[in-house]
Amino acid sequence: MKTISLAIPFYNTSNYFLDCIKYSLDNEFVSEIVVNDDCSTEYEWNNLNQIVNSLNVSKIKIYRNKLNLGSFRNKYHTVGMCSNSWVYLLDSDNHPFENSYALIQDVSDENPLIIYSPQHLYCKNDNVEHYEVISDYNFKYDLIGIEETKDMIFKKTKWFDWFFNSGNYIVNRDTYLKALEDSYQDTNTILLEADTAASFYFLLKYGVKFKVIENFGHHHRLRADSTWNVCGEKSQMSVNYYKNLSVDL
Repeated sequence: MKTISLAIPFYNTSNYFLDCIKYSLDNEFVSEIVVNDDCSTEYEWNNLNQIVNSLNVSKIKIYRNKLNLGSFRNKYHTVGMCSNSWVYLLDSDNHPFENSYALIQDVSDENPLIIYSPQHLYCKNDNVEHYEVISDYNFKYDLIGIEETKDMIFKKTKWFDWFFNSGNYIVNRDTYLKALEDSYQDTNTILLEADTAASFYFLLKYGVKFKVIENFGHHHRLRADSTWNVCGEKSQMSVNYYKNLSVDL
């Protein structure tokens, strides 16, 4: 990959923004940082703009939705604003490992039907000192498609639920947009609270396969005000729903 876009769907997370982008600011491999705000509070929106203005980095492009779209549609919208063929879709409260961009850049197979996933996920909780859990996606498959997904769901493979619903993938822009287009436009699409689980299913259905990049990782922040926690029981219902749909493919 020659260059990529860093796509950051933003919602009330200005406190974490500098962490999110810190390894991309001076990295020429990341040619643009596309941030799309999903109607955050005025305080958060103003704070985000102040941070970006203070950085004075031309590669950062900020947009704002007129209406709150929700995390699933805001991610879709953010990817759609990117200009590169390949996009790193990163949650705005997360941040990659320092060597992540070098590992992504080394990917030689630019198959548009492959989505690249981190291998390591370090969970961090702001409310607990020194809290960290390391998830390792050491699955036996080189590529994970429909049959491999079914197998891991049936066998309850360790860390698969995290893999299914954590995202922070490297995606081909056009493939992502085509695969999720119908669900994005259809207002009757249900249970999008676990937006990454829904995206995983729609991508799988489209014919995409997932590949784990060895040693590629990110820090995943656990927050009381995250979309998962705010949506309550619907979050787990959403994961279960899209896992069951995946089994039926």
